[in-house]
Amino acid sequence: MKSLNQLAYRLFRENKFLVFTSIMSIAIAVSLVITMSLFAVNAKQTLENDLREMYGDLDIALVFSDDNLVENEKELYHAVSNHASTISVSEALVTQAYVAPLGGEVYALGIENDPIAKSRYKTSVDLREDSVIITENLAKSLKLLKGDQIEIEQDSFEIVEVLKNAQGTGISPDMVMFTLERAKLFNTGELPKHKNETTALMVKTKEKSDLIAMANDFKKIQPGLRVDIIEQDEAAKSNLDSLNLFIVILSMLILIVTSIMVISNFDLFVYKNKNQFAIMRALGAKTTQLAKVIRIQSILITVAGALLGTMISYLANQFLQPNFGQWFSISLSQEPFAWEVAVPVLVASSMVIQLFLYIPVLKSSKILPLAILQENEELDFKNENTRKVAMKILWIISIVSLLFGTILVVNDAARTLLILLSAFLLLAGLFMAMPIWLTRSLNFLMPVFRRVFSSNFVIAIQNLKPQVKKNSFVILSISVVMIIAVFGSVLLNTIRDNNIEYINEQFPTSVVIKSRIQQSEINPSELIKEVRKRMPGVKVATVSTYGGAELLGNGGSVSFDYTLVDLEALHDVGVLAEAAGKDLAKKAIVSPEFAKRHGLSVGDSLEIGIYSEEMQQAEYVTTMAVSAISEAVPTGEVLFDWQAKALNISSTNFQKAYVKSTDESAALNSLETLKNMYPEVTVNTHGVSIKEASHMFLQHWAIFIIVLIVLVVSVIAGVFNTLLNNILVKRKEFAVLRTIGVKPWGVVKIVVTQISFYLVSGLMFGLVCGVLFSLTVSLVDPGSPTIDYLLILGVAGAMWFISLVIFIPVGWKIGNKKISLEILSDNK
Repeated sequence: MKSLNQLAYRLFRENKFLVFTSIMSIAIAVSLVITMSLFAVNAKQTLENDLREMYGDLDIALVFSDDNLVENEKELYHAVSNHASTISVSEALVTQAYVAPLGGEVYALGIENDPIAKSRYKTSVDLREDSVIITENLAKSLKLLKGDQIEIEQDSFEIVEVLKNAQGTGISPDMVMFTLERAKLFNTGELPKHKNETTALMVKTKEKSDLIAMANDFKKIQPGLRVDIIEQDEAAKSNLDSLNLFIVILSMLILIVTSIMVISNFDLFVYKNKNQFAIMRALGAKTTQLAKVIRIQSILITVAGALLGTMISYLANQFLQPNFGQWFSISLSQEPFAWEVAVPVLVASSMVIQLFLYIPVLKSSKILPLAILQENEELDFKNENTRKVAMKILWIISIVSLLFGTILVVNDAARTLLILLSAFLLLAGLFMAMPIWLTRSLNFLMPVFRRVFSSNFVIAIQNLKPQVKKNSFVILSISVVMIIAVFGSVLLNTIRDNNIEYINEQFPTSVVIKSRIQQSEINPSELIKEVRKRMPGVKVATVSTYGGAELLGNGGSVSFDYTLVDLEALHDVGVLAEAAGKDLAKKAIVSPEFAKRHGLSVGDSLEIGIYSEEMQQAEYVTTMAVSAISEAVPTGEVLFDWQAKALNISSTNFQKAYVKSTDESAALNSLETLKNMYPEVTVNTHGVSIKEASHMFLQHWAIFIIVLIVLVVSVIAGVFNTLLNNILVKRKEFAVLRTIGVKPWGVVKIVVTQISFYLVSGLMFGLVCGVLFSLTVSLVDPGSPTIDYLLILGVAGAMWFISLVIFIPVGWKIGNKKISLEILSDNK
């Protein structure tokens, strides 16, 4: 008798297809797990790099203002500078400066020429007393370039740098930057703009410093001090929270799909070995001898598959990722392949897969040969009633966890954990229910199939009915592809739609003309005439800056904010659904919150007062009537018309104009000359802002998109490997069908029908599971989830097309093999 080593190798040679499919299954599973692990590491690093790119060397910012004064600035500065965790400190002053060419004030920033300030505000030059840095929007509107002179605060400054506008945020503000000492001069005089000499301290700290402890130390010196920790930046924290949630959920889904793929593809390995070992046991082979054969085979398959999977991950990381950046026209930070992460993941994955291979067969080698063969030929699940009870228990626990997570639990971490637990328990219950539902669906639909479809179709479906146990794993592996696609698209589309919604709020119309300065002297009526002169027939509505008034009553007065608008024009451009009616000078449109707070309804009168500095109290000026209560009140709490002269005070200046145009490009070109007459205005279009926001979305979330594509493609490859395995192990069945008259083309039809059944069942079940799973997970961060149906159809269509390309030739090849050889082959 040959040695056990030779026997193991001979079994390999005789079962090339078995070895190939098993190795490919392991390779895909390992590459998926490694890719997911590297993604988790690289994605966090990318977001941290983005945060560092945004804030530079700044770690902690101490911010103060007139509402939050620092009594002793020098004491605070020395305390911060001398703190054990501090490396350096930079002072800054945010104020306003009068820009002569604009005829009004814009934001002004005074900074020091140090690395913290330069990295935070993305400057590359040293400022002098007579130099200034301005933003790109301001430079374009004033037609100024680097090196030109600009008059600010009755002095001339040289423009030494023009900063790019922030993209993807809609309408960008204007800003001018000076040296700190020069900016302080704007804050002197009889009426200083700020009571403190500076408004912020920017601190760079040592690595691994306890920033929260530092913040508490600084607040002991100044209890009301506002301390911003960059690591806890709201937007960054939101991104990191989304990333962590994304990683946890995708990791669980990857574990599920790889487990299903391993179980499904190794079914052939386990089956064939069980048959061979039963025969060898009957011939007198010992358990230890069989164990050695199993060990040799499984180790070789696992090592080959794991190494191939690692190579696939490495090649994808090194060569595929840069190409993704070119394909999507985005810049990606190329992270080196993290071997320190990949190697432990490789070892752990290999050990788990080895258990999948080794334990089932080794267990079978210890029982009687006849019992092995009987167990091996079971096609369906046992104990259906137990499965029904188990899935009901899972659903009940899922519902209870969801209720606790959404209603009773206050802690965010516990709430997130309970909602995720609910989602995965729901998924587990659906997976357990799928074989039962599949069997009932087939039994219900078979009479319909017999009446409608051909005999080949009926034979194909009939052959699937007794094999629910085997078929369910194939269908579940397809379902997980759809779950990943649905969940990933819902997460990313929801983030994208939230960004677009923010842009839409800034653009009630396609074009918005906005003043850069608060004290604009633009006459709204004259501006409307100029716009209509350049664009005949367009609808224009103007809006003022905030005004402050008092609502007078028997119990005293209540302050509120209002804006002046063209009430009729605002209705015409579609911003207001409610018309104000006639006598606009006496009409008011209020927000629902304002109406509820003061018990107002349509037709009620409002006695309005304006605060008098001379009398030191609110003085009655006019009475207005509530003409409508509208959700669409865009700014402030109440809208009055420009005709209400008593309310047109010094603080209500022109702020913006809404222009309704069907051609944004033409509008932008036509209104460009408006800047010559009004240098302080900017013309912004909805389309350009959406385009910039979409580009920034791709830039910020590129790594999410790439990993989704890689995961979906990898899982699809694994699914087709499983499907190919499933079809090829039925060669004997197809040979039997051919003996009773089925032609080769009929075999092709049967193969394509079975594959199509797997795909349709798996994709539809996956779509339902994916939507339910995504809706449940979306409760972690309440919002309106968006499902990308086009992507879902694309994934389904791509899988069906690939299946035809692969399985029509496979079916034709099977249908033309010699029947005698196929009947005798043990290929299950």
